[in-house]
Amino acid sequence: MESPPPAAPPTTPPEGEATVAPLPRPRVLPAGLSLPLLASAVGAGITAVRLLGPGWDEGFPATWPDAVWPRESYLALAEQGPFRPGFWLGFRPPVYPLFAWALLRDSRLLVSAQTVLACGAVAALALTAARSLRSRSVTVAAVVLIVAIPLQARYAQWHTQILSESLAATLGLLAVAAWWRFAAHPTPGRAALGATALLGWMLTRDAHVISATVVLVPALTLVAWRGRGLGRTIRRALAVTAALVVLAAGYSLVAESRTHRARLSFHNTVGVRILPDPVLSRWFAARGMPVDDALRARTGRSGLDDDFYRSRDPAFAAYRRWVDGSGRRTMVWSLVAQAPHYLSRLDDDLPEVLRGDLLYYDTHGVARRMPGAWPLQLGGPATRTGLLIWLAVALGSLAAGAVATRRGDPSRRSLAFAALLLTVTAVELYTTWAGDPVELARHVVGADERLALGLVIATAIGVDAVIGTRRTTAGTAVAPDPDEESGTADPESTTIDA
Repeated sequence: MESPPPAAPPTTPPEGEATVAPLPRPRVLPAGLSLPLLASAVGAGITAVRLLGPGWDEGFPATWPDAVWPRESYLALAEQGPFRPGFWLGFRPPVYPLFAWALLRDSRLLVSAQTVLACGAVAALALTAARSLRSRSVTVAAVVLIVAIPLQARYAQWHTQILSESLAATLGLLAVAAWWRFAAHPTPGRAALGATALLGWMLTRDAHVISATVVLVPALTLVAWRGRGLGRTIRRALAVTAALVVLAAGYSLVAESRTHRARLSFHNTVGVRILPDPVLSRWFAARGMPVDDALRARTGRSGLDDDFYRSRDPAFAAYRRWVDGSGRRTMVWSLVAQAPHYLSRLDDDLPEVLRGDLLYYDTHGVARRMPGAWPLQLGGPATRTGLLIWLAVALGSLAAGAVATRRGDPSRRSLAFAALLLTVTAVELYTTWAGDPVELARHVVGADERLALGLVIATAIGVDAVIGTRRTTAGTAVAPDPDEESGTADPESTTIDA
């Protein structure tokens, strides 16, 4: 007869003996530091060093009139400092001169700081995509393109110049990242970050004011009024943001009225775009513009020709009175009343808008160190056909995402954010193009970059919403958020294998 098997050892220690807890798994990275965050920081640092290049030894001297004019330049205004009233009502919007003042107006410090900030903004946007999108395949594609687009020399070269284009691009990307994160998981803190970046972006270049005001103020007000599911605190934060945008726009209008800093662009538009165009010339003449022989002589000439923007020639006295009176309102109203004609002219200028030659401004050889245009227009649309294809893909993805998701699905907030981003960028591109026809490729380069990124973001959000809905409906298990182990993930942030 076989003996019974030995009894299993007890699973609990005898009474009176201490329990020994298993040793915790050692951390590879410090608490709060994730691998994507570390990789982003390292990549941003390497890119910044590559972008600065040998210009460090030369000190990145200021070259362009906007930086070196004795009274109207960024550096001249920074020399006044923010403790003088004239600084806040100066010839330039205040953010970039304030940035220059904080860095002692030193070109080497300025370029180094704005380059590091720009690389950090790209890393922040890429991290936002990684944490907001759920499909791994969509996330990888989106992150690659989000990083690749700003690396192109036509966008990267501005970080080596003493001009506001760099800081404007950086603040724009930070605003996009903050509001995207807010849309994915709204919190008052993210609304505050988004509002700060948005206001900074508005007050860096006057061209940003119209698009932010006419698009974002109604949208923010509507969500604050009707978005009952967001909670009172978040709705109040959105209402405050809308009010701050209105105040910033009002401040910008007052400052421009005091300094007439838009007068040069106004003269450029009249001489280069309105006078040579019979349709526009008749329309403006019917609204008070004195089209006499003296003004006709300015046809095809910019405000800089013969220093016309400074001229006090009595032959143009009636024209100057009109400019300082109803001329500015007429110019703004023309963006609405003449929109079909303007859009037709914008279509003619699309090649220069999308891929104008900017090598003229590359005084520090960035094009020799950074990539050119990516193949297959993956770095953004470069032709009319490419723009139509990108728009069709992005808008189609958003429409598919809206159809696939149900009311109350958190993905719909991200879809609305992407649609709003494309709308703001389109209005900005239109108003910037209409605002000054001289140096057109330079003036629209910021809107061009945000358009390329906006199309990628909209496509990614739309496709991600469709994949997420299909996987959820099919009952596919959702993989844990990679940030959960570090404690940085949001409750609603998940990742779907696709």
